Amino acid sequence: MAEERPSHRHAKATELAEQAIPALITGGAGDDPAGVVTYTVVGATTGFSQLWLLLLSTPMLAAANIMAARVALSAHDGLAAIIRNRYGRVVSFLIVLLLAIANVATIAADTAGVATVLEMLTGIRWEAFVLFIALILIGILHLGYGHIKRVLIALTTVLFAYILSAFYAHPHWGEILYATFLPHVRLERFWMIAALGLLGTTISPYMLFWQAGEEVEELRQGITIQADNADAGVWLGMAYSTGVAFFIVVAAALTIGSQGTSIESVQDAARALEPLGPWGHTAFIVGIIASGLLALPVLAGSTAYAVAELFGWPEGFGAREAQTRGFYLVVMLSLMGGGLISLVPHFRPADALFYTQVLDGVLLPLLITMLLVLSNDRRIVGDTHNPHWVNITGILTVLITLAANFIALT
Repeated sequence: MAEERPSHRHAKATELAEQAIPALITGGAGDDPAGVVTYTVVGATTGFSQLWLLLLSTPMLAAANIMAARVALSAHDGLAAIIRNRYGRVVSFLIVLLLAIANVATIAADTAGVATVLEMLTGIRWEAFVLFIALILIGILHLGYGHIKRVLIALTTVLFAYILSAFYAHPHWGEILYATFLPHVRLERFWMIAALGLLGTTISPYMLFWQAGEEVEELRQGITIQADNADAGVWLGMAYSTGVAFFIVVAAALTIGSQGTSIESVQDAARALEPLGPWGHTAFIVGIIASGLLALPVLAGSTAYAVAELFGWPEGFGAREAQTRGFYLVVMLSLMGGGLISLVPHFRPADALFYTQVLDGVLLPLLITMLLVLSNDRRIVGDTHNPHWVNITGILTVLITLAANFIALT
C-alpha cells in the first residue's frame, strides 16, 4: 500500500494540472496589455486604496469562471449556445453582439498596445506594425488548438517580471497589507471609474466565454473533466491572474504614483518597471508583447465561439478548418477589424487600453446575472448546482458592479 501512495499522488497532481490548463490560459489572458495598463493606471492614480477590491475580486473571478465551466461541462456546449437553447435566439444575439463590440474594441486597444512597444523597440511608427500583428496571429491560430495551448501556457511565465518589479521597489509591506485587508471606499467619480476598470479587466466578459469554450475543447480532445471536479483548476488559474495584477498595482503605486505624474501613453506605463533598472524597459516590452500575443487569440477566439454557437456552426481550433470556415472567418474578421479600428485618426492606445476595460465593467453585472441563472438551472446542470459560496459571491459581484456603474456613470 505504501508504494501506491506516491503513484496516487502523482495521478492526482496530473489530473489537477490537466484541469488547470484552461484556467491558467484564461487567467493569463486576463493580464493582457489592456489589463497591464489598467492596473498601472489604478496603482498610479489611487495608490494602494483598491488592493482590497483586487483581493475580493479573486473569489469573484473564480466564482464566475467556475459557473462558466460548470455550465459548459454539464451541457457539453458553449455559453452562447446554452443561452440560445434556453432563452431563444434574440436574447442570445443581444448578448453576443455586446460581447463582440467589447471584444473588438479590446482587440483594437491590445493591438495598438503591442504595436506601441514595438515602436519603442525599433523606432518605427507603431501604426506600421498593426497589419503585421494581425497576420502573425492568424497564422498562429491556423496551427490548431493543441499548438495554441502550448504556446499560451509558455507565454504566461513572462508576466512574473511585474512581481519582481514590486519587490525591487522595496515597499512597506505593513502599509500594503493594511490596504489589502481593510476595505475603504472613496466616493469620487474617477476612483469609481478606476474601480470599474479594475473589475472589468479582472473579470472580463470574454474570459467567461473563452473558459466555457476551452472546457468543451478539452472534452473534444478526449480529456474527461467532471463539472464537480473543475473548481480546483479554476482557482489556480484565477489566483495566478489576480496575483500578477496585485503586484502590477503595487509597483505602479510605488513608482508612478509616488512621482505624482499621470499616464498619457503606453510608454508612460513602463515606469512601473523602473525598479528593475536597465532591465525594466526590456521587461516591459517583452511583457506587453507576450501578454498581447496571449490575449489577442483569446479575444478573437471567444468572439468566434460565441458567434458560431449563436448560429449553430461547427467550432473549435482543434477541428479541421474545412469544417469550421465560419468560426475561422469570425476570428480573422475580429483581428483585422480591431486592427483597422486602432488605425482611426487620433486613436490613443493608452486611453483605449483603459476605457475598454471600463466598458467590460459596465457589461459585467448583466453577464454574471445570466451565469447565476444558468448555473442554478437544474434543466442545464442537473445535480452539479453551484456551491453556496459561488452563488453568494456571484450576487455580491453583481451588487458591487452595479453600485460602481451607478456612481461612475451618473
